[in-house]
Order: sequence, then structure tokens, then C-alpha cells
Amino acid sequence: MTFQLNFNFTDEDLKHIYETNSNVAIAKPVGGGNPSVAWLILKPFQNNTLEFKEELGIYVSNTEVKTGAKITMLSSTPIPSAQNKMYTLEDNGIISGPSNGGSPNSYALQNNFSNNPYMTVGLYQNAVVNGQVINNNPISGNSVLFRSTITMEPANSLYLWIESNLQTAAIVNNITSPMTKIDFSGGETQISLKYDATSGTFIPVN
Repeated sequence: MTFQLNFNFTDEDLKHIYETNSNVAIAKPVGGGNPSVAWLILKPFQNNTLEFKEELGIYVSNTEVKTGAKITMLSSTPIPSAQNKMYTLEDNGIISGPSNGGSPNSYALQNNFSNNPYMTVGLYQNAVVNGQVINNNPISGNSVLFRSTITMEPANSLYLWIESNLQTAAIVNNITSPMTKIDFSGGETQISLKYDATSGTFIPVN
């Protein structure tokens, strides 16, 4: 199933966004709470479309989980990876599995890579933005100690906001711009919004 988000701007909105060197930031929460990684960063047009499927993969990285760091994926599982199963990062850097284990509606990985005291592990997801295919962008990232296991439960929702000085796949914390949450978990497959400059948020199109 494909989900679609449409979001629109006026000419005046676009002028201000470009003058301030700002971008549209899109992120997805994993495990509840606010997002931790900027999934997509884009320069908007008047009319914009994001399309995605709720199909994800697991990646590992040696990027430090600190604000502003851009995640570089080193190994990954194919999309779609299996939920309610266990994957394992082996000493040779390969992610094996899936095997029995894990939790319902979640993705799980055990870190058995002994060359580092911990690795960054997260989920990644593909998208189509304004007709352009964008593959292999992380949506989350957490430090996982050697021999430890992480369980990641994604939510079919998005966060949308205006941001400057932020790049795709970067760790985000303490977002100060107003964020708009878009929830696709209620059965909707298409949502249309427009930017409201007064509040800095995105509101439904009448």
C-alpha cells in the first residue's frame, strides 16, 4: 500500500523560505516520542508530493549519535525486512537473518560485532518526492552495545517542519521549529496540507 502526503505553499511562502535558506524537513518517529533523524530535507515548490510504503530495512553504522551528525550506512538488510524476527550483525560486518525472535510489529537486531564497543543501529526507508526516487535514507538511529539487542517499532506517521542548517540523514534533537504531526495509522492513504505562515505549521486543505 502506498501512502501519499501533499503539501502546498504560496509564492510568498516560497520567497521567505528561500530568502532564509530554509528547507522542508520530514521525519518519522520510531518507538514513540519525537523523531531522531531527518529522513528527508528538500527545497519546496508550490505543490509537493511525498509517496512511501510502510516497508523498511535495518542498517548499521559507526556514526556517533550526536546532534547534526550525518549517518553513513555501512551494512543493511533488504527492504522489506521482516518484523517479529531477529537479525544479527556478525563479526564480519554482515547482517544475518531473519531468525526466530523479535517482537510483534517491530524490527530487531543483535549486535555481535566485536571490533567496536557499540554500533549505531536504525531503520531506513525509501520514498518518492516530487517524482524523484530517494532510496536508503535512515529514519532512526540508536547506539547499541556489543552483544546487546535493539527492538525498533515504527509508527505510520510523519513530522513536517521548516528548518535551516539541516541535512538529510542527520541526527536531530531539540527541534525548536513548530512541527506538524501527520498520522496515517487511521486508515487514510492520502493527506493534503498547506503551509500556514502565521503558525509555522501545516494545516488541512479545505
